[in-house]
Order: sequence, then C-alpha cells, then structure tokens
Amino acid sequence: MRKPSLYKSFGNAFRGILFLLKNERNFQIEVLGLLINLFLIVYLKLERLEIALILMASFFVLVTEALNTCVEKICDFVHPEYNKYIGIIKDIAAGAVVIAVLAAVLTGIYVYLPYIIDFVSS
Repeated sequence: MRKPSLYKSFGNAFRGILFLLKNERNFQIEVLGLLINLFLIVYLKLERLEIALILMASFFVLVTEALNTCVEKICDFVHPEYNKYIGIIKDIAAGAVVIAVLAAVLTGIYVYLPYIIDFVSS
C-alpha cells in the first residue's frame, strides 16, 4: 500500500480535528479553555516560560482527549455491545484525560496565581 501524499495526510489530520470539534462535547469545552488561556496570555502579558507552560498543558489536554476518543471509537467498533473489559479500557482512557486536566489546572494555578494575587492586592 502506497503512502498518501503529505498534502493528503494533513487533510486527513484536519478532518479528524474537525470531527472532534463537531462531535465531541468535551473537546469543544477544552478548546474553549485553550481560547480563554490565549486571551489571558495576551491580557496578562505572560512571560515566555509561562506561555510555554500554559500552551503545553492546554495542548496536552486536547491530545489526551483526542486519543481517548480514538480508544472509545475503536472499542465501540470492535465490540459494539456492552462488555466489562471494554468498559475498563474506556475508563482507563478517560482517566488519562482527567490526569491531563488535573495537570493543566495545577499548571494554571501555578502560573496565574501570582497575577490574581497582584490584581486582588491593587
């Protein structure tokens, strides 16, 4: 089987991202979180390292959500009816997203807390 062209590969990838944006509520919520963070980055004039931390945490959440969706879709395709073991696999994938979100929230607290304290103090 021949590999698709680079153009076709990127097209496939963007089609996957569009699927997530159209069909996955949690992904939509997490993209909203990214947009809020982008606004805060500009508004608070974060430093480069802070920007990197926030962006890495935000995209980490999006990546884990995408992988979780992949696991769920594969499981549903392979075993459409309820199965205890498939349920465990899906729970583990969802747990990975929760871990990523927790890491992102802790990163946000670490980065934004000094700005919040300065804002409240003034």
